[in-house]
Amino acid sequence: MDLRIQKTYRSLLTAFTKLLEKHRYEDVSVAMLCEEAMIRRTTFYKHFADKSEFFSFFVDSLRIELVKYGEARAEELRLAKGESAEDDPLVVNVEEGIAILRALVDFLLEHAQLVDNILDSSMSGMMLLMIEDRVAEILRERYHAHSKARGEDPLAFASASEFAAGGIVRLFGKWWMRGHDPQTEDDLVNTAETMVLRVLSR
Repeated sequence: MDLRIQKTYRSLLTAFTKLLEKHRYEDVSVAMLCEEAMIRRTTFYKHFADKSEFFSFFVDSLRIELVKYGEARAEELRLAKGESAEDDPLVVNVEEGIAILRALVDFLLEHAQLVDNILDSSMSGMMLLMIEDRVAEILRERYHAHSKARGEDPLAFASASEFAAGGIVRLFGKWWMRGHDPQTEDDLVNTAETMVLRVLSR
């Protein structure tokens, strides 16, 4: 990707994060976003049809960063224990999944006002569905090889991924509404991972 485009995307993502920490989603305009990112509106519209499409890009960018972090963190832990990624693919997926979930919790806690503003938005239903889609995508990526090795029907696996993703988003939502105490992070992550394993690794 062209370095100028990468710089534009980074500026927009940073600006959007800042704005969502101050305003509800529907109160953030493309003009505000462009002003905060210091780019022209014409530049924004070269890459995105509207704010909704950009939000999808924002969530997808977060998904990519969380997955990268999870993979790197799990690899660090394996190296420290002298293990190999080839030892047990399911264990690798679980380790990476836990690291991804922890990174997600850390992001949510670091950007608590952003999360509150998203949940307080009249568009929260649409945005949560978008987030759910990205969580399902992470699960499909993590457990695809395991599902294929078991000879599971691809449609059944896709449906199970969607089901587990919905459960995770709901679980995280309840945790957030109950005060999102950082002390309960371990319980939250372990519950989410157990739920995923029950649904996708039967």
